Amino acid sequence: MTECISPDYNTIFSENNSIYETWRKCNSGHPDLPALEYFGNQWTLKHCEEIIDVYARAFLKLLPDKSKSVTFCTPTLPSTFFAFYALNKIGVRANFVSHTILPSNPKEYIEETDTEILVLFDGFFKTVAASLKKVSLKKIIIVSLSDGIETIPEYVSDKLRPYLQMKNSAGKIKLVMPFKKVLSVSKFTSIGKKETETVKPVYNADETAVVLYTGGSTGVPKGVEMTNEGFISMAKVYTSMSKFDIQVGDRQLILIPPNHPTSFVHTIIIPWFFGAIQVLQPLYNKDSFAFDLFTTKANIVMAAPNHYSALPVCDMSESTLKELKWAYCGGEAVSYEFALSVNKALVRLGARNPYLVIGYGMSEIGPMAIVTQNNPELINKVGKPITDVVARIVDDKGSVLGDNMRGNLEVKSPCRMKGYFKQPELTSIFFTEDGYAKTGDIAVRDENGYYDVIGRATDSIIAVDGSKVYLFDIERIIYKDPAVLEAEVIGLSVNGKDIPVVHIVLNSEHIGKENEVILRVHALCKEHLSVNEMPQGYKIREAFGTNPISAKRDYRALLEERDGYFMVDGDEVRAIGF
Repeated sequence: MTECISPDYNTIFSENNSIYETWRKCNSGHPDLPALEYFGNQWTLKHCEEIIDVYARAFLKLLPDKSKSVTFCTPTLPSTFFAFYALNKIGVRANFVSHTILPSNPKEYIEETDTEILVLFDGFFKTVAASLKKVSLKKIIIVSLSDGIETIPEYVSDKLRPYLQMKNSAGKIKLVMPFKKVLSVSKFTSIGKKETETVKPVYNADETAVVLYTGGSTGVPKGVEMTNEGFISMAKVYTSMSKFDIQVGDRQLILIPPNHPTSFVHTIIIPWFFGAIQVLQPLYNKDSFAFDLFTTKANIVMAAPNHYSALPVCDMSESTLKELKWAYCGGEAVSYEFALSVNKALVRLGARNPYLVIGYGMSEIGPMAIVTQNNPELINKVGKPITDVVARIVDDKGSVLGDNMRGNLEVKSPCRMKGYFKQPELTSIFFTEDGYAKTGDIAVRDENGYYDVIGRATDSIIAVDGSKVYLFDIERIIYKDPAVLEAEVIGLSVNGKDIPVVHIVLNSEHIGKENEVILRVHALCKEHLSVNEMPQGYKIREAFGTNPISAKRDYRALLEERDGYFMVDGDEVRAIGF
């Protein structure tokens, strides 16, 4: 194994290079070190570069017009890494879209992005099959969980093993379009291996390198355009963070798919720039979160709050997570009680830094604009803006508010997007005249300059008297009850009006005491909330439904549930439906 030579990141990040060239330069001093790990199978940096070249030659053969693009609808697989870096090397734009939103408007995500090749995970085929009939595609490359697998480790469960051993299902897609348009990964790579031309890196300054479509959980999905410069500026900002610590050889567990814009940066870009071994886990169950951290010996994990909810209730022994040095959390607001319970679990499990490092950012301005930076005293507050990032709190009219005044968060960052793809009006609305991004989040800054991002401005309803009720205010009260493991307050539409209702998952020791918990939570709400904020129904559930790939909570499904609620009538709990 070659000796690891530490690169001069500041010099590299100041140069004008593509994402591919930046990655190659950052890691040129240790080509024989592992770069990717997938169910125990490893690829060195040198091996990755060789495969990327094969992919690049195949794309050049299939896509002679480089003004066209390639769209990805995949989880985090080795083939996703190789294909994206190959496209970036040859200067072709890549688009990333979730399988949950692609069927809603395939013309927008395929034809309007000038897509000629779709890289599609076979597990998403049933979801998107009908939509593919509506668009024109030159080729479809089918990727599978089994691509690149040579050995399957013993710790993989019997439930998962058949998926890893299954044959590529490309043949099924012939029901939708001519079979000649469909390629398996092996067929695709064979095209690249037949080509012998040396692939020279292409750098397009200020050109869009990636379009990342937001998930649509808080609004209509939008395509976030990012340039090579935009991504590299994020990495440059990270080097200035006093406690940001990814070392060459660190093992970062990846649990979130790259089609989510923020996770794309933490999955595909930043850790690989800094020489981390990307430990991929495309099939994820939050109940196995602690076990996944243990078996992969992860040093770093980037996960959503929903992932961490499994830690306080896991029964693993002390020192189980002794390898874990950074537990990053983002994507949603985190209550004090929830963060405290996770921190206690990290202490019990032996993590090196036993507290959540809570970050805040957006696809449009960089995924980590404000962060706790290794301050265990903050518990659930986001922290201070990182170097070259500034923030402010304003009221609805845009006037700047003082300390301890809650309002709208605006952020100015060097990592800003180029714009929303083919939506210039939305781009102009998103930014203020002086360059701040209107994040759409509600926050407060304390007298020491620490920001607490409370929740989305849209996470609210209008009460009968016309006042605005923020649902996250209700959630924070509910989390004060120790029986509550997870809670979600939604605005349920009833007779044309939105009313607050509560969904609760109980800690295991309180199962069977549902009525007691509802009465106690209701009393807490009466003590701390106004009449307009009082929940009109409570629902105890075993778990929240989640996406099988990302494990993020399925909020929209809750809006469809009308039965199974309870209300408090005096000292009694009785069933109610809406």
